[in-house]
Amino acid sequence: MKNLQNIFINAVSYFFIFLFVYASVSKLTDYEMFLMQLAQSPILGGYPAIIGFLVIFVELVTAILLIFRGSRLLGLYGALGIMSVFSVYIYLIVNYSESIPCSCGGILERMDWNTHLLFNLFCVIMATAAIATKPKGNKQKILGLSAMIILTPGLLLTLFFFLQTIDKQGNFTRKIMSPLQTEYKTISLTNESYYFAGNHGDTLFLANRKTPLLLSTITPHFQMVKIDKIKLDNYKHKFVSVTINIKYPHFSISDGKVPAVFEGRLPSLKAYDCGINRLYFSRFYMLEPNRYVFKTMLIKTKENELGILNTATKKYSIFPDVLQSKVDGIFDTDGDMVIDRKNKKIIYTHFYRNEIITTDFELKDIQRHQTVDSLSNSSIETKTLSNGQTKLVKSPSVINRVQTVSGNRFYNVSRRRGRNESFLDFRNKITIDVYDTDSKKYLHSFYIINNNRTKIKNILSTKHYLYVLSGNKIIRYAYK
Repeated sequence: MKNLQNIFINAVSYFFIFLFVYASVSKLTDYEMFLMQLAQSPILGGYPAIIGFLVIFVELVTAILLIFRGSRLLGLYGALGIMSVFSVYIYLIVNYSESIPCSCGGILERMDWNTHLLFNLFCVIMATAAIATKPKGNKQKILGLSAMIILTPGLLLTLFFFLQTIDKQGNFTRKIMSPLQTEYKTISLTNESYYFAGNHGDTLFLANRKTPLLLSTITPHFQMVKIDKIKLDNYKHKFVSVTINIKYPHFSISDGKVPAVFEGRLPSLKAYDCGINRLYFSRFYMLEPNRYVFKTMLIKTKENELGILNTATKKYSIFPDVLQSKVDGIFDTDGDMVIDRKNKKIIYTHFYRNEIITTDFELKDIQRHQTVDSLSNSSIETKTLSNGQTKLVKSPSVINRVQTVSGNRFYNVSRRRGRNESFLDFRNKITIDVYDTDSKKYLHSFYIINNNRTKIKNILSTKHYLYVLSGNKIIRYAYK
């Protein structure tokens, strides 16, 4: 029995030695990126250099203590404390914060947050079991000390977290008025990589990042998904990030990182190369057949700009007056756009400021107005790494997430709390602010319950329904 206890304790010790050495070496290998990830944390972001050093130091010291028999018990206590702190940290991130990059290093960085939390809890159980199995010492005292090690960092991190998030509330008040019926329908998809490629009334077209040439169609009955494969006239490009755009019956296949643009016309599923091979872009939307609006970063200025591409003539124009930089020209102008085809307008919404830009299809008649939120600009700090990449030093507050437009209504999913909106309540809801596209005035807001806190990837409004693409589900809400 004693031999089995020793074998178990040794196995747990060797596991933690490998884990901590591997994790600390992975952090040191790309130490600059590790500090950047810590800086983006809403909990630890204020002290990345100090915390980064302490994490690596404690991991390596704990690994050394576990090597020797005389200090192994102390090493197991250290392992228990480290994994307890990491578990509480991830729990707070998963349940009380938006997702941020993981800072573990190596293969652990590839785990999603929930898997990572389960892994850490498994490590806590193993460390506790090894301490309790240790033949020397009073077990009750050992278990009591273990409980204290687990609870203390949890209480400290929880207190620190709420101090960090206490000032996230805005000074504006929403007018709540739900336009939706209480009943809704749901379609489950095979994975979470889908996005809305377009629609024709209440016929929805979906594409998938993992299978970029498969086009899924949901009929207005909202009961079945039809899958078709788009065929290209050539496959010479090494695609990186393919996007499908549909303005029925016309569609395009584009990849701004190659770059390449293919065009076709439904119901035919054949797409033909337009010969666009010099225009790189990060956003790309069809305005009319052969005409697109795109967002690109200019090499000379290193700033985001909008432009118009005509695939028939293979010519494009950049319009530098549309996006106005206040900080760095990249992150402060970052955002997305929706196409109001009824009024022939482009509506660009910033992620990190309350400005909405409305312009015509020529990008000339530019109008700027604000969302209901009063935050004109999030705090944005950037740093250029040694490899040339520009990264955010801290994650700025996201103001606007995704949008849709229908009729004369613009719907914006907002991430800012207003007055009388508690943090715990707000995090389980999708908040949609509604604006009039003619007057540009805020009208009202409404909530959609999101208890699972799944990420909202797209919303789409038609005459009768609001479609929400969240996680691996599409939820259809009927308007009253």
